[in-house]
Amino acid sequence: MVNKTALIVSFLGVITLGGVTNKFAYQIKDVGDPAYPAHYFKKPWFLELLMFIGMVMSFPLHWAIQACSKPKVADGSQSEPLLPEEVKDRGWKIRALIFLPAMGDLVGSILSFTGLVYISNSTAQMLGSSIIIMVAVNSYIFLGRRYNSIQYAGMFIVLSSLLIVGYAADMAARDKHPQGQPGASASEQAFGMFLCVLARVVNSIQFVLEEKVMGESGLHPFEVTGTEGVYGLLMTACVIMPILARIPGSDVGGVYENTEDSLLMIQRNGTLDLVLIFYLLGLWGLNALGMMVMKHLGSVFRAVSRNMQALFVWLIDMALFYGLGSTGFGYGPVGEPWNGTASWIQVVGFVFMTVGVFVYAYGNAVQQVKAAQQEELKGIPSPIPVAHSMRELALDLDEGMMPSPLAVIAAEFNEDNAFGEADASRGLRAGTFAVTAVVELRSSSPPSQRWRVSAKSCKFHATPKESAIRLDKASLPQQRLLDPCVDR
Repeated sequence: MVNKTALIVSFLGVITLGGVTNKFAYQIKDVGDPAYPAHYFKKPWFLELLMFIGMVMSFPLHWAIQACSKPKVADGSQSEPLLPEEVKDRGWKIRALIFLPAMGDLVGSILSFTGLVYISNSTAQMLGSSIIIMVAVNSYIFLGRRYNSIQYAGMFIVLSSLLIVGYAADMAARDKHPQGQPGASASEQAFGMFLCVLARVVNSIQFVLEEKVMGESGLHPFEVTGTEGVYGLLMTACVIMPILARIPGSDVGGVYENTEDSLLMIQRNGTLDLVLIFYLLGLWGLNALGMMVMKHLGSVFRAVSRNMQALFVWLIDMALFYGLGSTGFGYGPVGEPWNGTASWIQVVGFVFMTVGVFVYAYGNAVQQVKAAQQEELKGIPSPIPVAHSMRELALDLDEGMMPSPLAVIAAEFNEDNAFGEADASRGLRAGTFAVTAVVELRSSSPPSQRWRVSAKSCKFHATPKESAIRLDKASLPQQRLLDPCVDR
């Protein structure tokens, strides 16, 4: 039994830790190359490298899950494997295709890390909610998704909040920073905000690529994340960073980013070491807890957690700024000050953003309920073109309908970007074998005894092995398996 309170606290702690430490690293000042004076650790590509290392750390989690949930043998036999060897993996082609979303992740992340150099942490966190609008646009164009008036209202409120937050950041930038903290100019602030929003555009396209490529791959999400990490790590460490160390720029030695100087700074500064270690732990914890949160806490918490992260990061940054004073850890102030009127305007933007997220989430719920009711009134199970979330997908299965591959893509796409995963324990008639099947499909665990019994008792005589094969291929059960077996 999962302790949901502990899960909530752990997840919020992890995402807040990651949000605080990446900007904190930029505010640490020390000597790296002894031929140059002390300077700030503004090394976005080095943080990019660490991010991919954190993604590679998903592999141990995947291996641990595999060790704890080894496939069982089929009913009536102690020697016949439940999952045939030939369907366990789609092979190197799928892993090769993961290179495309991995490069999208690389581009989106470096845009975000670079933008963070010029803007405050709280502003960057709040601009992250622009992903809602980007996802909606991509879903409309590529997945054929349509929205109701409530969802459009939510998107409009979120867009308004982004404009308010941007105005507040511009107002703060025009201040001459009397509190001793170095800051970017108004034009640099605008450039940083542009990069952060552009990063969300790239991320939304990346998510479409991931679902197009991985929709029926059968790979565990941790395996996908780890593979993307390997590609990103190799590309960053072996190709990009050596090039950046040789082209002109503003870093030590007159280059774009001096990796040798980064390593020397890490060697000299224990505080920087701790910050980067916590950053890695935050990434690792995010991967470890992300699936549990989607399964046990549902879509609403997923929506709220992004806003809570922005709030907690802002509060912690202000606590660091005023708690440590003008000297910080000995090299200047860290964190973020309260900027008077500009900060009050930012509070207004945050409130608007929170309201917009809730309105959008409510519109999703209304859309899902109406879709389920319409199909129920028809009385005949039929395929549907799209599904907004795994919750809707599970409802479709529960009603005996077979979602199209496009529906699976849309559901997975939205799950990874805004609002959630099906929670089979809450309000989805979790006793049905169809919902059980889709939840176990998502967790890459063998089909449950209930699934096998239900499939075995099906009048079409679907065997446990056939059911297991379909799950292992990451495809959904056939229509003919669903109709006679749905337990109402």
